[in-house]
Amino acid sequence: MNNCSNSQIDKNKRLIEIKEILHKFCANYLNKELEEYAIKLCDKLGRKRTINVLLGKKEIWAASIIHVISRLNFLFDKENERYITADTICNFFNAKKSTIGNKANQIEKSCNLTIGAKGYCSKQITDSFSFVQTQEGFIIPKNMIEEQEWFAAAAEGEAAKEVEEFLENKRIIREQKIKERKERRTEINRKIAEKKKSADDKQLRLFDNL
Repeated sequence: MNNCSNSQIDKNKRLIEIKEILHKFCANYLNKELEEYAIKLCDKLGRKRTINVLLGKKEIWAASIIHVISRLNFLFDKENERYITADTICNFFNAKKSTIGNKANQIEKSCNLTIGAKGYCSKQITDSFSFVQTQEGFIIPKNMIEEQEWFAAAAEGEAAKEVEEFLENKRIIREQKIKERKERRTEINRKIAEKKKSADDKQLRLFDNL
């Protein structure tokens, strides 16, 4: 019983330490909303039995949490007003990209997080990745429902047909943007994997020359 209590005390202490580091990073690069997502994810990790925050450096855990939140909120996209790079995270926490990337993947898998995860990214992103079917049979992002209802209520006859065409075109454009974001994320992950492989190959060649 005492061992369990001590372990929980140690875990709580570690979570506090990680949160303090997260706060410092967010104060420099992110905003309050994104910090809240990071803190929430930190708390979730503390409750997981399949993952132990006591193992490994607290800086690595903090960096990996930021990496996850950044991916979920497209912060690695240059078009994002809160754009940051993986190098920014690595330099701040003095950590390697491969280490942070692997830990971030572990966190996402353990917590079952995907793009649009509710509570870990903005409502706009969550709704953009939540699709519903309208009475007319259209499959559209959730955040278009209110727009569609407003337009439909204001339009009649020929105008209603124009509204439907407008909404359909808007849906196609949004789906295309979502696809492009996914492709950019895939490309970023591919480049990270290539750099890691290149670094590993270089180390192997060094050993071959010994």
